Amino acid sequence: MMKKSIPIILTLLLILSSSLIGAPQPQEIMDKVMEVQSSKSSYLDIVLTLMDSGGQARTRRLQTLSLTEHGRTSSITVFLSPSSVKNTRFLAVENDQGKTDQWIYLPALKRVKRIAANEEGGSFMGSDFSYADMASTTYESDEATHTLLGETATTYVLSSVPIDTTTYGKTETTVDKDTYLPLQVDFYSKDGTTLEEQLVTQRIEQVKGKWIPKIITMTTISSGHSTRIEILQSQYDIAMDSDYFTTRFLETGRP
Repeated sequence: MMKKSIPIILTLLLILSSSLIGAPQPQEIMDKVMEVQSSKSSYLDIVLTLMDSGGQARTRRLQTLSLTEHGRTSSITVFLSPSSVKNTRFLAVENDQGKTDQWIYLPALKRVKRIAANEEGGSFMGSDFSYADMASTTYESDEATHTLLGETATTYVLSSVPIDTTTYGKTETTVDKDTYLPLQVDFYSKDGTTLEEQLVTQRIEQVKGKWIPKIITMTTISSGHSTRIEILQSQYDIAMDSDYFTTRFLETGRP
């Protein structure tokens, strides 16, 4: 009886081992997520909609430029409307230590304000995105430890515990196997137990062979308030003047 069972056990072990060998490691999945979303430069024309729990909506129009040079990424965001936020500009520059320095120009005050470390958890322009969300992905190997929680025929689900838990204690990301775009990201409190925010990709689109999230919504669980981002136009790997990514442009609006 025992001799007859051995080939069955060996067969099962071989099947299991071959599937494990072919399965990507969690960091490999996150590296691919970063790769498909990366570009040397980008231009985005965006409609940002703030929605309260009662369904009341406020809409803002903005444009964002980004540039990656020498492995470091900078971005500048300019608000175009409504008049209450027009000409507000936000600059994020990755420094030599891999951290992101941030400044905001407030036209009403006519001055540039640097975002301090203790302000990173604050709301970005009244949205459900924090300043920390505007700076970090926690996908790099030196930013977080990743664990594969499970997978379906079409998705991977990974847990990421940031090495520096200044804002979130854990994120859980559902990644599409075909495009490697994040379909959903759950953000947990510093103790890693309470779901605080949830990011959902509602539509994806292919732009010149590049898959991008076309519409995403971030929801604050406790309040039901949400922020919807729709990309109206986008261009990637285009010529970009590095002078846009300076505090001089932030203050004057001129490169």
